Amino acid sequence: MIRIVAITSLVSLLMLILYLPSARPAHAFLAQIRNEHAALTGFWGRAHAFGMLQTMLDIQQDSPHAPPLMSTATVRPTSETKVQKEVSAVGERLLKNEYFLSLNALVLLATYRIAVILHLLPGIVPFFLAAVTDGLVRRAVKGTDFSGHNPEVFSVCVCGAILSACLAVIACVIPAQLPPPLMPALLGGMSVFANLGLANYHKRA
Repeated sequence: MIRIVAITSLVSLLMLILYLPSARPAHAFLAQIRNEHAALTGFWGRAHAFGMLQTMLDIQQDSPHAPPLMSTATVRPTSETKVQKEVSAVGERLLKNEYFLSLNALVLLATYRIAVILHLLPGIVPFFLAAVTDGLVRRAVKGTDFSGHNPEVFSVCVCGAILSACLAVIACVIPAQLPPPLMPALLGGMSVFANLGLANYHKRA
């Protein structure tokens, strides 16, 4: 069951990520970044919103004028042979293709939302560590008082954690307005699933 959920989720994510650039133009992803920055400014405050934007710029290795996936530095025009000129021209046309422009904009949107998650991590990590510690302690207590572990609950929690992670990835790439509490809720949900799953995990001897 866990393998089926994991494989299905990964395949669905791959298909979604490859489909979105063909369905939306690049300016739609860029407009979404502006809208979300305005929404996060109103929800978290101006300082936190600009901190998230700064985190995105720190993650971005290329200059803001270069595409995040394929920079023009990868195309090296040369005048040595006619074949090399044609290859360079093909590469230049590929970089300016509408699909790749949308894909680059999608990566930029995903980078911004990942920056939001990284900016929220200092508040989420203590809760996650507390949930994991509590799950390990409850598992040890169940092993000593012979109350038993529930493998069905463990399987459901693992599937729930996988689905929560997939929803977080989808939330990073989908070009739709997301409620500001969504990302903390998904991270908190993974912490709860980790707590219940560890508490009911029975290690075979």
